[in-house]
Amino acid sequence: MYLSFNYRDLSTASLHYLSSRQALADIVNFRTEIARKLGLTENKWVTFGGSYGGSLAVWSRIKHPNLFAAAVSSSAPIQAKLNFYEFNEVIGRILSAHNSECPKAVKEAFAILVQMLKRRKYYSKVKKDFRLCEPIKIHSPRETAFLMETMIHLVQSFVHKQVNKVIKGEPEEINIDTLCDNMTDASLGSPYDRLTKIVHLFLKSKHKRCISTNYSEEVEELSNSSLDYLRMKYDRQWFYQCCTEFGFFKTTESKNQPFSGTPLRFFFHTCSDVFGPKFGRDLAVWGVRNTNKYYGGFNVIGSKIIFSNGSNDPWHRLGIIKDISKDLPAVFIKGEGHCADALEQDDTDSAELIEVREKIFQILQKWLKQ
Repeated sequence: MYLSFNYRDLSTASLHYLSSRQALADIVNFRTEIARKLGLTENKWVTFGGSYGGSLAVWSRIKHPNLFAAAVSSSAPIQAKLNFYEFNEVIGRILSAHNSECPKAVKEAFAILVQMLKRRKYYSKVKKDFRLCEPIKIHSPRETAFLMETMIHLVQSFVHKQVNKVIKGEPEEINIDTLCDNMTDASLGSPYDRLTKIVHLFLKSKHKRCISTNYSEEVEELSNSSLDYLRMKYDRQWFYQCCTEFGFFKTTESKNQPFSGTPLRFFFHTCSDVFGPKFGRDLAVWGVRNTNKYYGGFNVIGSKIIFSNGSNDPWHRLGIIKDISKDLPAVFIKGEGHCADALEQDDTDSAELIEVREKIFQILQKWLKQ
């Protein structure tokens, strides 16, 4: 859904039209026009969606119950939240469940790296150890935070099978066993040394020579408003909605997670650097408050909406994981990740996941017969 296009460009002025409310209006228009053209005005329509699409499915039913008979959402964040520190808390819990020493080692490694970046004399060592593409240039806390965010994303890629099976094509060696086996191996040196080993393994598996941690280049790419698909960075649209509607900023501002270095203010600054000075803290605070007021957040009012989430999906912390009422049921799947129930059935699916898919189907059948 965040790959929405304006026919002119992706300039900030054009992105003014990119919002969840406009998306709902488009969904309503599609449903109304297709029903009219194909003679489906008497048929019952159901919205389905995963992740942000799941949020839109829920909100479509809440706001337009006369047009949509039911909704099925998978891994849908229902509550907008500026400081989404819970995301990294779930990553830490997954690591701890695999090996209780793993997140402790990761936490220590990140703490050491943050301290080293505070002293210019360590810049060349960090560049060499982590195989960075360019010399470290830190003119503001933003450069440090972006480097740390890059390292966080790299580590998180090793738990993608637990968190998000939607992501395809990751090399086999990029897995939680590799991460935790190396991070808990004292023979490799300090936790800092072990983290550099993880980075080297990542680069080798991706056939890359180095890692880019240049904040200015990142801002330049996110600022590109061209519709040339060869130059377009799709994150621009979604980041705009985070800065104006949702927040969802994955900070390290919690003691119950293993990472360091990305405070909430970093994301506010990035919003301003990419979209302009008015896109900062105040607009983000207003946008999140307005979103939750308009849709209701966790206070869902409605009926015939199914909420599905997996315990290994960090997004479940902003979703509905317990039944609200008989007509607002929730299914919470132990050990599953993002949108697991919405994926095509696979031989490796757990019995619980298969049962959940059948349960959703049975509930929906019952509702549509009423």
